[in-house]
Amino acid sequence: MPDIYLQIADQPEGVIDAIAASMDARAAEPQMQAICARYMGGLPGPGAEVLELGCGNGASTAQLARHMAPSRLVGVDPSAALLARARARFDEGGPVSFRTGDVTQSALPAASVDVVVAHTVYSHIPDTGAALTEAWRVLRPGGTLAVFDGDYATNTVALFEGDPLQAAMQAVMRNLIHAPYVMRALPQAAMAQGFTSVTTEPFGYVQTAPATYLETLIGRGVDAARRAGEMGPALAEGFVAECRDRIAAGRFYGAILFLCLTARKPG
Repeated sequence: MPDIYLQIADQPEGVIDAIAASMDARAAEPQMQAICARYMGGLPGPGAEVLELGCGNGASTAQLARHMAPSRLVGVDPSAALLARARARFDEGGPVSFRTGDVTQSALPAASVDVVVAHTVYSHIPDTGAALTEAWRVLRPGGTLAVFDGDYATNTVALFEGDPLQAAMQAVMRNLIHAPYVMRALPQAAMAQGFTSVTTEPFGYVQTAPATYLETLIGRGVDAARRAGEMGPALAEGFVAECRDRIAAGRFYGAILFLCLTARKPG
């Protein structure tokens, strides 16, 4: 089954609810909040005009508004259901607004923003080059691109070699992540697009107990695998139960390496 985010606009309400809950769980987790404060707080601002590509339900948009204090922040996403949740999160008339679009077609005018941010989006798109071209188009000369995403090939929940729970994480990789290696190739791709001052900063992310985000991630991954016919309901339920048992017993371990690439469009 391909990454469900490739067809995010067509997902049923139950899947959207699960995705939104997972976004909220990750955004609320103290370790991720610290990571966002560090990388978002280092971007140009306050007063910058910012475009967030793939804003989802607005959980990451709220972090951007808090840490960047932009004069204008536009969130773009292809899912009307997620955009409805994002709009409900913010007061009307403020600096934050939302519109339908995607990472390759934002519908914003050329050279209209100072910063473009893609928060855990590039791993879900099939054409990195088109996404970089769109970021280049909408950025003003001297503008900044920030791509935050996981080096998801490093994902692990294994406590020992051959740990069967790692198969649940592999189900996540097959069904929820289109491009697990994208952050490894992105620096060269950004330079080929014309960006300069390309840097990549790593952020280690580990959950033990509680592990709300990784629990929801595994749950969504095995559910997608079940719907794809990769496993039966009993096995899917068993993976979720084992994850919860480990968390309750203080034996759970899960880790993801996140990276933030920043690059500049020459002025």
